[in-house]
Amino acid sequence: MNPIELMEQTRKRKGITKTHIARHCGRSVSWYADIAKGRRRVYLDDFMMIADAMGENVTNFFRNQLSVTRNTKESA
Repeated sequence: MNPIELMEQTRKRKGITKTHIARHCGRSVSWYADIAKGRRRVYLDDFMMIADAMGENVTNFFRNQLSVTRNTKESA
């Protein structure tokens, strides 16, 4: 699962609205909706603000990629 899918899964699981995240980040709801649908590029600063709005650590959105990278380096 990619970071955006994990982010959306977490948001839905916690019952957090797109409006809450957008307001917390000082952005529009369409900004977040575009990110969630993959229509907007997401920068690390955006992920950090979104994670903060959800009360999450930003690394939680990247856990699959981090373990893949770590396993790849370990086998080299």
